Amino acid sequence: MSRPQNLEARERILETAMNLFHEHGFKGVSMDHVAEKARLKKANLFHYYPSKDELGLAVLDRVAACQREGVAKRFSNGSDPIKTIQGMFADSAERMAKSGCFKGCFMGNVAMELSDENEKMRRKIAEYLEFWVGEVGGFLERHKADGYFAKSMNSEQTAVALVALLEGATLISKAAKCPEALKYAGAAAAGYLKTLKA
Repeated sequence: MSRPQNLEARERILETAMNLFHEHGFKGVSMDHVAEKARLKKANLFHYYPSKDELGLAVLDRVAACQREGVAKRFSNGSDPIKTIQGMFADSAERMAKSGCFKGCFMGNVAMELSDENEKMRRKIAEYLEFWVGEVGGFLERHKADGYFAKSMNSEQTAVALVALLEGATLISKAAKCPEALKYAGAAAAGYLKTLKA
């Protein structure tokens, strides 16, 4: 019979691994490093996660669950759509400024690093991005149905463009160590949405 899982230890492992992956990349972190930082013997770490890939997938699940909650909350209300989209960019710019534009978007980083090499992780990230785009698209579609946006607007395509703009601006902000790209991108997104108003 397997030992009962220690939830506190599991949470510590996931938190530690998430921070290490975010800072050093998935490839730049060893299981030894995770065990040391989580204050566990390596054998105990492998008891919870028998491989680095399984740990990585569990971390992705944890991050995605947290981010899904935030995305759903942002786009579940009936607030002004342009201000809501601007807020998405402004919040990202603020987070980047507070961190010194260090690390960037966890999901974006892992997507860039592993999408061509790890199919299971690629699918996890793609599922999260599909959810995010779906939430934005549904939000825009509801406002189109209410008459705010022109009937000719393709909500799904617009949502993909907005998410791509934010992720691209995050990448530029990280490379430049300056959040201005996110501020410019937010202004551009708002300007574009204004052209789609009914």
